Amino acid sequence: MHHFNNVGLYDALFVMQDTESQTLWNHLTGDAEYGPMVGRTLGPPKNLLQMNVKQALEQNKKTKVAISERAYMVDGKVIGDVSAPRGKMGVGSVPSENGRMSEAFIKTLGAEDARRPRMEIGLGIWTTKSRRFYPIATIRDRGRAFIDQIDGRSILIYIDAETNTPAALFVDAKAARLEGNIVRMDDGSSVRDGVFINSKGAAKPNSPRPDQMFTRWYGFALTFPGAEVVASK
Repeated sequence: MHHFNNVGLYDALFVMQDTESQTLWNHLTGDAEYGPMVGRTLGPPKNLLQMNVKQALEQNKKTKVAISERAYMVDGKVIGDVSAPRGKMGVGSVPSENGRMSEAFIKTLGAEDARRPRMEIGLGIWTTKSRRFYPIATIRDRGRAFIDQIDGRSILIYIDAETNTPAALFVDAKAARLEGNIVRMDDGSSVRDGVFINSKGAAKPNSPRPDQMFTRWYGFALTFPGAEVVASK
């Protein structure tokens, strides 16, 4: 068993270290980067998907929900301790596309890929063969839901209406469109509350997804040099 801590920054990304071997690990790929465990991996890592409580319960009815004392909004009412520290982001918001990086982070950056703005946000996808970045502006320009191809497989790229964040899912469809809060595909399947529904109406919470992360361009590009960028049509 290994125990991990966040011990610093490299390429403006957090670095993990296990207390047993003192090895430094990449928190995106799960690979050992420096130390006696180099050559080992914690992967394949699981997808860290953005979701709200409603969607978490759709994924698994037995999910336990922990509510902190920090203040949050429900139907316009403040719940919790208003004196507790609170972030500035509200429900359904996304990181600023014009956000600034602190000098402490900038000092750790390596050679950046200048094809896209450093702080641009989007959906990064990686497989054993491919590395691809979808700027969130591109997904919006293409109707917030569309079908693409990766490694010979059809993949749904969409912006979830509940969380306003992008995600990807392997599908068999050829076309997709967003109707309200539901993504509908031409084979009769759909995505509702983050859950894939097949053409017969059966929910498939564990439908396969590629490895993915909602992230900023600089971090994805430095982790996966030469990654493909999908531009708006």
